[in-house]
Amino acid sequence: MKRVLVILSGVLLLLIIAAFSVPFFIPKSVYKKQIETAATNALQREVILAGDVNISVFPRIAASVSEVTVANPDGFATPYMIEAGELRGSVKWMPLLSRRVDVQEIAFVDADVFLQRKADGSTNWELASSDTPSETTENSGGGFDAGIASAVLQNASLTYQDDESGKTYELTDFDLQASLRGMDQPLSAEASGLFQNQVFDLSLRLETPEALTSNLPATMEFKLSSNLGDIRYDGNVQLGDAPSVDGAFNIASSDVAALARQFDLELPAQDALGRVQISGQANGPLDALVFTGLDLSHSSELLSASYAGDVSLAGDGSISGNLSVSSKELRGLLAAADTELAPGDTLQSFAVSGAAAGSFKSIMVNNLSLSLDELSGTGKAGIDLSAATPRIIGDLDMPTLDLTPFMGEPEQDASTTSKGIQPWSDEPLDLSGLKSVNANLDLKVGTLTIGDITLTDAVMEVDLSNGLLTADLSQFKAFNGNWLGKLTVDARPTAPKVNFDMQGENVAVSNLLDTLAGFDSLTGTGQFKVSAQSTGGSIDEIMNALDGQVSTNLSEGVIKGLNVAALVRSASTLKEAVATGSVQNLNFSEALSENAETDFSSFDTVLTINDGVANVDLMKLLNPVLGIDGSGQINLAGQSMDLRLATSVDKAAQGQGSVVQLNGIPVPVRIFGAWDNPKVTPDLSGVTNALKAELGSRVLQELGLTEDGSAGSTESVINGLLGVGGAQGDADSSDEDAPTSAEDAALQALGGLLSNRSKKKTDE
Repeated sequence: MKRVLVILSGVLLLLIIAAFSVPFFIPKSVYKKQIETAATNALQREVILAGDVNISVFPRIAASVSEVTVANPDGFATPYMIEAGELRGSVKWMPLLSRRVDVQEIAFVDADVFLQRKADGSTNWELASSDTPSETTENSGGGFDAGIASAVLQNASLTYQDDESGKTYELTDFDLQASLRGMDQPLSAEASGLFQNQVFDLSLRLETPEALTSNLPATMEFKLSSNLGDIRYDGNVQLGDAPSVDGAFNIASSDVAALARQFDLELPAQDALGRVQISGQANGPLDALVFTGLDLSHSSELLSASYAGDVSLAGDGSISGNLSVSSKELRGLLAAADTELAPGDTLQSFAVSGAAAGSFKSIMVNNLSLSLDELSGTGKAGIDLSAATPRIIGDLDMPTLDLTPFMGEPEQDASTTSKGIQPWSDEPLDLSGLKSVNANLDLKVGTLTIGDITLTDAVMEVDLSNGLLTADLSQFKAFNGNWLGKLTVDARPTAPKVNFDMQGENVAVSNLLDTLAGFDSLTGTGQFKVSAQSTGGSIDEIMNALDGQVSTNLSEGVIKGLNVAALVRSASTLKEAVATGSVQNLNFSEALSENAETDFSSFDTVLTINDGVANVDLMKLLNPVLGIDGSGQINLAGQSMDLRLATSVDKAAQGQGSVVQLNGIPVPVRIFGAWDNPKVTPDLSGVTNALKAELGSRVLQELGLTEDGSAGSTESVINGLLGVGGAQGDADSSDEDAPTSAEDAALQALGGLLSNRSKKKTDE
C-alpha cells in the first residue's frame, strides 16, 4: 500500500511538472490564439495580436503582445476601432476549466481609439450581445463567458467623429483604470487626460453595461472635473440614435462660454457668458434636454442672472420660472447677441425680474420689475430676438419715462443757456436709437418727459417698427390741461418726418408757448388744438418746413409787454400827434415795457402754418373795455411776428365795441419784430388813405358854399378832419387865398403823412 501511494505521488508530481512544463513546449501561437479569442469575446470585436508574444503560466496565465488591433465593422472610416502599441493580459487557470475566461488584467499601452457615428445613426461601439455564439466558439464546441477585473488604457488617445453634424472631438494623454466582471455586472472607471486640450479627471460607475449596449436605460454615476468646471450626474443614461439621460445633475463652471465651445454648443449671447452654477433634474435626448427644478446663477462682466424653474433646450428652447437678469453693459450684451447698435449714450444698463415664460428667442416676463438706463416700471414685458432687429413688448406702469436721451436731442452748449429766447438748434438730430429696436408697448406713465415737454398721467400705445415711431396718447396732462393726441416720428428717411395732432382742454397757454417756443408773453386758459407735420434733420429745419393749423380759445388771460389801452387812453394825445405831424415822437414807454399788460376775457385765434410761417386767419381779443381784431403773420421758424391789431374801446365801460378813431377812422396797432424784442406803433396806413379821401371832399365843400349857403373856415376843415376843437379860422381871409392856405394847413397838420411832399412846400 505504501508503494502505491509513493507511485501515485510520483505520478501527480510528474503531472504538475508537466503542467508547468508543457506551455514552454507549446508554440506561442497557440496561446496567442487563446488570448485573441478571449479578448474578442470580451470586446465583441475581432482582436488581432500582430507582434511578439511573451507568456507565463504561474501563478496564472499571462501574456503580452505588441501591435494589437481591434477591428471596426465594415463601412466605417478606419479599419480599426482600436490600435495599441502593446497589450498585456492575464487569465486565471481554474475558470478556464468551466469555459469561463476570467481576465485579471487587460492593458492597452499607447492605444489609439476611433469612435464614429455615421450619418445613418449607426456606430462602431455598438457591441453584439456576449451570449450570442460566434462562429469560432461553435467550431470549438461551445462559447466562453468573460470578465475583466482590470482594464487599463495608458497614454491613449480617442477620436470621436460625428458624420451627421460634421464635428470631431479629440481626447489625448488619456489614462484609464476600469473594471468589468461581466456585461451584466457594474463597470467602474477612473480616468484623466486632455479633452480638446483641456485637462480633466473623471470617475464613472455604470451598473449594467449590457443594458447600455442594448439601448436600454442604465444607471450611472459620473463625476468630471476640469479647469473649466465640474460636472456631476446621478441617474439613468441610454444610448441609441438619440442618447438620453434622466437624473440629477450639478454643474459649476468658471467660464461657461469656453465650456460650450469645447463641445461645439451654440448658446444665445454665448460670448457674454461667464461663471455659472446649475443644479436640477435633466431628462430627454442630449440635443433636446429638459431641465426641471432648475436652480441657476450666472455672473460675468456683461450679464448677471439667476433663475429657478424649468427649461427645455428643444427647438428654440422654452422657459418657465422666476427670473432675475441685469447688465451694466447692455450694448456689449446686445453685441454678443449679434445685435449691433449705433453709437450713443442710451441702452447702457438694464435690470429685469419676474416670472418668465417663452423661448430663448422670445421671452415674456410677468409680475415684472424693470429698469432701463434711468427708466423703471412694473407690469409685464418681453423681448423677441427672432428677427434681425429685436422687438420689445410690454404693458407697463412707469412712474417716470424720459425719452429725451432716445430722441438724440443735442446737448446745449453752456454759452447758449443765457436768458432769452434761443434760436432753433441746427445740430443734426440723432434718431438712430429708433432704428436699433422695435417695440409694441401699452404704457401708463406718471411723468413722461420728451425734451422740455413734460406729460403726466399719460396712457398711450407705442409702436416702433424699423425707425417709425407712433405714439397714440388716449389721455395725458400737460401745461395744466387735459389732452389727447397722436405723434409719429419717421426716422427712416434721410430727413426725418414728424406728424402730430393734439388737442387740450383747460390748457395754460403761457406754459405751452414758453416750453415749445420760448414765448411767455401770453397767458390764459382754454382750448388748444394743433395739427402739424414737417421734415428735417435738425430742429431748425423742422421749424422751417412746418405746415399745419393751430387754434386757441382762451379766457381770462393777459398779453404781457403790451398795454393797448395806454395807446388809446388819451385820444387827444394821439390826435395831437397826428395833427402836428409828430407821430414818430410819441412816447410808448408806458404801452410797451416789461411791466405793460393787456388783460382779456376771451382770446380766440386760428393760425394756418406754411413753411414755418403762421398766417392769422382769426385773432380776436375782448375785455370789458377793450377789443382787438388781429391779422398778420407769426414767423415760427424765424421767431418773429408782424401783427396788425385793430383796437376798439368802450369809453363808458358799458359794452364791448366802440372804435378808437380819428373822426370815425379806426387806428390799428402794429406789433412787429423779434419775439424777444417786439416793437409797437400805431398803424396809420389806413388812416392816411381815409384822410386823403375825406380831405378832398371837405376842401371842395369849404372852397364853395356850405349847405346853408355860408362860407366855410379852413381851420374848421382841419379841426373837423382831426376831430379836435380849437380856435376858429380867420373869417376875413380872402377867397382867392383859401385854396392854397387850406391845402397847406392840411399837409402841415398831417405831418407829411398824406403824400410824399416835404414840409418845404409850406414855405413856397
